[in-house]
Amino acid sequence: MVTRSRRGGRSAHGRPTPRSGRGWAVATMLLGLVALGAAASEPPGALRIDQLRLLGTHNSYHVAPDRFAAGLIAAAVPGEASAIDCTQRPIAEQLGRLALRHFEFDCYRDPEGGMYARPLARELAAAAGKPAPLEWAEALAGPGIKVLHSPGFDYRTTVPTLARALREVREWSDARPSHVPVFLLLELKSDAFAPPRPLPWDDRGFEELEATILEAFPRERLLTPDDVRGGAETLRDAVRGRGWPALEDHRGKVVCLLDNEGGVRDAYLARSPVLAGRLLFVSVAPDHPAAAFMKRNDPVAAHDEIRALVDEGFLVRTRIDAGLDEPRRGDLGRFRRALSCGAQLLSTDVPEADDRFPGYVVDVPPPPGEQGDD
Repeated sequence: MVTRSRRGGRSAHGRPTPRSGRGWAVATMLLGLVALGAAASEPPGALRIDQLRLLGTHNSYHVAPDRFAAGLIAAAVPGEASAIDCTQRPIAEQLGRLALRHFEFDCYRDPEGGMYARPLARELAAAAGKPAPLEWAEALAGPGIKVLHSPGFDYRTTVPTLARALREVREWSDARPSHVPVFLLLELKSDAFAPPRPLPWDDRGFEELEATILEAFPRERLLTPDDVRGGAETLRDAVRGRGWPALEDHRGKVVCLLDNEGGVRDAYLARSPVLAGRLLFVSVAPDHPAAAFMKRNDPVAAHDEIRALVDEGFLVRTRIDAGLDEPRRGDLGRFRRALSCGAQLLSTDVPEADDRFPGYVVDVPPPPGEQGDD
């Protein structure tokens, strides 16, 4: 079985450190079990996907900016550099060593290649005689959807393309077919603080996105809106009051979620209000025909709303910290509120102990019914 107690921590420089905060880990695990309530008491075969509780990362690909770029960011947007001063492990390590089961990737269109191969911060650093590293130069020069936080300044990443990110998930999944569904939250970005101007997400972009997903995962390895809707008229009808399908019917699969709301989401819905034939679920109002997944990022302000959505059978993603504020304070209050409201997908920037943030250790029960990595 996967046990989170095997996770090591990290130093400020990314080196493993002994696990700290054991008392908090035990307390939060017990709180998580209590919050699951009736779901935990049901036979394993009866467990539904919406009765899971899974820890994952926000900006799962992120590598902290180098010192020169961080200085530029701090000068332009005070406080932003400290808010993004975190580096995540490679995706395979997050899946295996940390037993995380949901991830967020920021996606930029680059069908011809090379749009993001010359980040402005790196060009400025070179002009100042302080050359900065550019990992993945060859991949950035080639065509395909890129995975970056901000192309001009906060451009460092562990996976330069969506195709590579999906391939890493697929390779891990192939070796462990009994894993619970892995959720991939995709934010389709079309803005930036520096040139070049990103391409908009339109029908052509959606086609490329879905083709990229299907190149990594055959259709039978995906849990899609059509699968969840089944014979119901709408997704809302399928999950409201009954919840998502049984876990045991969908082990080894991947679920893709659209992080965007507003115009991009509406454009993605234009083909079908119930997402017929689409690969991604979208976050919409609870009375919408496509309602199955909701994004409610603040578990404190939206606590009661999230609780009601979960009770109705919807899947909810929330953030248990934001901008590294809670980790810096050693404040687990937001995490505890996320547990008590019942949100199933809990996203963090600090998924393991880090000696920069003493006292901040988040933990949830491991994914049920899995064999852990050695």
